Amino acid sequence: MLLYLAIALVGVLFLVASAILGEVLDVLHLDTDDGASPFSAKVIAAALTAFGATGMITTAADWATALGAVTSGIVALLVGASVWWVTSALYRQTASTDVSMSAMRGRLAEVTIGIPAGSVGEVLLTTAGGTRAMIARSADGAAIPHGETVRIVETVGNTVIVERTQAQPDPTPARASGGESGGSHG
Repeated sequence: MLLYLAIALVGVLFLVASAILGEVLDVLHLDTDDGASPFSAKVIAAALTAFGATGMITTAADWATALGAVTSGIVALLVGASVWWVTSALYRQTASTDVSMSAMRGRLAEVTIGIPAGSVGEVLLTTAGGTRAMIARSADGAAIPHGETVRIVETVGNTVIVERTQAQPDPTPARASGGESGGSHG
């Protein structure tokens, strides 16, 4: 019974610590589309607490050791799955205005810190949910000046890869003859 009590207390302490420290304890967090991981600190803490509490109940009820352990494991899985399902539902509800890194492709942003050739700068993405400043790198490695509008073409970690939205003017003057336009004058 003391082992189950210790497991339950560890679960409760882990749950309290994860509530206070937030995502700091999510070392096993898998990046999922809805933001909730089956291995988040909250899910693990709830499962540990359920395992320990169920073990104490089955021990107090004089169940066989193996039956109590199996029952505790099943209850821990059910509680953990329930907590994961609830947190996933909550994340889906709150994530409607957030912009995930993968959803940024194709969006327009403004260069707020010029992007030097072969280096990084900063862009500002404005969405319905607000604005977000991100580290940016030019897709072709060319410099992009401050104030220019760019399109996000890729994301690499927390860095966005951008390209200019308009072709830069050709430095050579256009010919005055109408021969290149393909039309006839006359």
